[in-house]
Amino acid sequence: MRDASVPDAGPWRVLGGPGPLSGVRVVDFGQYIAGPMAAMLLADQGADVIRIDPPGGPRWQSPANTALLRGRRSIVLDLADAEDRARAQALVESADVLIENFRPGAMARWGLDPAACTARNPRLIYCSLPGFSRHDPRAQVPAWEGVVMAAGGAYAPLPSMLENTGDPADVLPPLFTPVPLASVLAAMEAAMGVAAALVARERDQTGQVVEAPLFDALLEASSSRAMTFERHAPRFSDFGSGVYRCADGRMVTFLANWFRHLRLFVEAAGRQAWIADGLVDLHALREDPQLGVELRRRLVELFASRDAREWEALAQASGCTVGMLRTAQEWLAEPAAVESGAVTLLDDPDRGRTHVPGLAVEVEPFGRAEIRPPRPVGTDTDAIVRAIDQQMSGSSRRPLGSPPQASAGPRRPALAGVRVLDLSRVVAAPTTAKLLGQWGADVVKIDADPSKSEASFEEPALHEHLNRGKRTAIVDLHSDEGRQVFSRLVSRSDVLVQNFTVGTDERLGTDERTVREQAPDIVSVYLNTFGTRGPWAGVRGFAEIANVTSGLTDHVLDGRTPRSGSDPTIDAPRWFYTDYATGLLGAFGALIGLYGRSQGVANVAVETSLVRATMLEQISWIVGSAVPEAEATAVDAGEPFGQRPWQRLYQAADGWVFVGATPGQFVKLCRCLDLDTDDREVAELEVELEQVLAAGSMHERERAFRDAGSGFHPVVRLDEVMAPGGPAEALGLRLVDRTEDFGVVAMAGPVVRMSATPMIPGDFPGRFGADLPALLDELDDLDERV
Repeated sequence: MRDASVPDAGPWRVLGGPGPLSGVRVVDFGQYIAGPMAAMLLADQGADVIRIDPPGGPRWQSPANTALLRGRRSIVLDLADAEDRARAQALVESADVLIENFRPGAMARWGLDPAACTARNPRLIYCSLPGFSRHDPRAQVPAWEGVVMAAGGAYAPLPSMLENTGDPADVLPPLFTPVPLASVLAAMEAAMGVAAALVARERDQTGQVVEAPLFDALLEASSSRAMTFERHAPRFSDFGSGVYRCADGRMVTFLANWFRHLRLFVEAAGRQAWIADGLVDLHALREDPQLGVELRRRLVELFASRDAREWEALAQASGCTVGMLRTAQEWLAEPAAVESGAVTLLDDPDRGRTHVPGLAVEVEPFGRAEIRPPRPVGTDTDAIVRAIDQQMSGSSRRPLGSPPQASAGPRRPALAGVRVLDLSRVVAAPTTAKLLGQWGADVVKIDADPSKSEASFEEPALHEHLNRGKRTAIVDLHSDEGRQVFSRLVSRSDVLVQNFTVGTDERLGTDERTVREQAPDIVSVYLNTFGTRGPWAGVRGFAEIANVTSGLTDHVLDGRTPRSGSDPTIDAPRWFYTDYATGLLGAFGALIGLYGRSQGVANVAVETSLVRATMLEQISWIVGSAVPEAEATAVDAGEPFGQRPWQRLYQAADGWVFVGATPGQFVKLCRCLDLDTDDREVAELEVELEQVLAAGSMHERERAFRDAGSGFHPVVRLDEVMAPGGPAEALGLRLVDRTEDFGVVAMAGPVVRMSATPMIPGDFPGRFGADLPALLDELDDLDERV
């Protein structure tokens, strides 16, 4: 690592600020969302990021750049020019990390491909975020966001939503979503991969190549929805969770994931008679599906009796989970938005005082890192070019970057030898711990006895997926014996992951102060819904609540009105993607926390939240005026099938296809299909294109798509992506286990590709809690050695 305490001379002074990545230099070639967001996540943690733009500035001119391009220096280089190309190559020689998100092979045109760059700088971490992996036969397809989303199953209905007619014409049509899910998840995967590579480099002294393709990242976003069981799939009980219309016409999402949440809400709402009638009875609701139907009918009537804000306030006061469906602008007007840290205000040089997503992850003891606004394009060109020219002429005052060193030996997983103690529940935080296990950590998961659970799902939630690769133990933290086991485990752990409601950790003795007395050097990772500051810090919630309260769901619905009493997962796609995004942020935080610890920093504590993730998912439209009532600067959601005629879903005779193109390529496509484009309005061409595409098969139109240079992909269902012999299996992303209880179980595996320290999927978990005796024996052995 570069010594951050000694500032670089002259123009090479480090722009990065205090943070776990202080002193790490990143060269950012990224465009659009994925690459710039990955660099933003690193810059926010103190990395010195130098952005290279082509003449004319970023390819994507969007208000979102206020957030995406923040906190970095800006240099304009024309890579078609030999002199500028040599400067870019020299700059990479000084870097710790390179980020690019072009198609595989594109960087080779400029002598900036992974092999060339790592040969010149063996300590370099070279991070690529292509639409499709270099291992994917679709690697050269123009991978517009919609093209990748269509390929990854994000636009198709889930198999359970299809009409069981056997006729493809009778299935539900695809549902477009404006959420740039592939780019956002890939950015998080890439940042996590870079952090893991930095940890490994501290040990091995060499860099490596990291690849986080957008298509692959969608499998992280779909995760539990992509799982299949041959038999005995986990059961769910109906405790009334759903979307309900209120007296003022507005909608709320009500969640009763545990029976106590339902009972608390019924009592708070003054409906104790439901309990006396036997309607609110745990055993009955689990055994009689019709009772759940009746409960839902009564909840429809109940929610219609008060306004949405009243229900939300009542639930927050009573410890229940209800969230009002808000617009993004309404969310920005809530004190909780800024006070929680999920949103911040920047002084943009062009837009003035502007709302942007806050830090995705906060890491103490570095404090709340300053978020610096973007600098005008090319601001630092002259100064950096002078420094590069001095370096290239040999007259630089000191060499840039660290000297290459030989590898310390075989490359073990990045977190080999690290122990993680996982106290978390449900989806987001357990995902963090699962990902750390995939980086090689020994993860120990402890939880209460699942046989005593009163949850609407089988606990631990999604055990077969989220506890893969973990050792598990049943520990009652309310008992003296359980607290003693916890104390012994935490004192020998490097990372602690938990997501209890604010205040619960103190009652259980897992709070920061108590833990540090037993494990002073532990990296503490905490996730919840709304963070630990502001008026909503103690509000209980889940991903569905974060989505509806922060404006994400409203934008996805785009005016569509869900039926009162319908399923709470109303976002498109109907995946738990905010949970998995938050889990990724938690793992990224844990990794940079461990990196900071390796630099001698003590008392590292990491915090993120579900609502911080929703801010990144909304980055295309959340960047707005500081005046909440002002007109939003949102991206137009457009029609149900896309945002623009050249970026939308079209129906062909044999299915649906997403077409991704520039306006010029759209016109060329129309010409390739023999449409008259002279003096024609775009809307008119769009209608004719719809008719032409509907009259033939996608295969018949492939040549026209290719000749026009446009991207396209048929809309694929998630079960087709995960099917035997399908894309996931072909890319090595499908895990298959043959189990006694469930038969064949298939699920998605690790996403990030690492050239030297690959991720590992871990073993299929056995019965929960089975590892406690062995863990206790292991602790006894350690005690004896001490």
